[in-house]
Amino acid sequence: MSLYELFVEPWTIGAWMWRGTLTACLSAVPCALLGVFLYLRRLSMIADALTHIALLGVVMAFLATGSMEPLPMLLGAGAVGVGASVLIEGLSKRKNVRSDAAIGIVFTACFALGVILLSLFVHDAHIDTQCVLFGDVLGVSDDSIVLLGIVSPLVIAGVLVFYRWLAAVSFDADFARQVGLPVTAVHYGLMVATSMTTVASFEAIGAILAIALIVVPAAFAHTLADRLPAMLAWAVFHGLVSAVVGMYASVWAEVSSSGAIVVTGGVLYALAFCLAPKHGVLVRRLRRKALQRDVAQAYTK
Repeated sequence: MSLYELFVEPWTIGAWMWRGTLTACLSAVPCALLGVFLYLRRLSMIADALTHIALLGVVMAFLATGSMEPLPMLLGAGAVGVGASVLIEGLSKRKNVRSDAAIGIVFTACFALGVILLSLFVHDAHIDTQCVLFGDVLGVSDDSIVLLGIVSPLVIAGVLVFYRWLAAVSFDADFARQVGLPVTAVHYGLMVATSMTTVASFEAIGAILAIALIVVPAAFAHTLADRLPAMLAWAVFHGLVSAVVGMYASVWAEVSSSGAIVVTGGVLYALAFCLAPKHGVLVRRLRRKALQRDVAQAYTK
């Protein structure tokens, strides 16, 4: 096999390859940015919940408007995301309900309700549950690309505009509240942005695989950086590399594109976990052995 066939030919197959790569990148960047703030606030499991709960928002928006247009879907997902966040918050404050249990209760109930409403009342609209769950990045429609082209810049702009608020709330919510920052508004704004990003990414990567694009880049970034700007940069880098390399690998190996993107992200995280200059497991072990060797040599002199 020549180098051309290995590295170049997959990108010359057709326009659908470039469309899929663009769509994957537009999904990966906002997911990575939001994932960092959720990760720092120990809310990664809420990201898991919101990606499933968004289905209920989409179905309710269709039942209310009879339209599959992007705006009703986004508004429905945002409203249901806020409502679910309020329920989770309220349940987790009860003494006899753990926070992880509250997330599990709300997300499974909302997701199941969405599936039931979908099967009972939605018959004349194209809402493919298989596509919603797992996505189809190579067969993505023009409407989905346009939707991602709107949502992705909005999320990036929101992170830039509210960066200081998000940073303060993520690292010390009590201090942020004491200095007068709207902690509650920031929290629910983050939930709405996560829900909207998930809905925009439904057709491309699906609800389940969106979780990986939210959680894994943030965990990857934390192994390589301790400062927030660097974490955001590394998370975006992880998302983009996962999208591009995953798309290439899926075409070359003839496997699921969404699955290949997530596996690529997992491999990148594993490499960082082992080889990160400061926090890598293998690197720290080698440094420890080198230090022990130096100490032993010092005592033997």
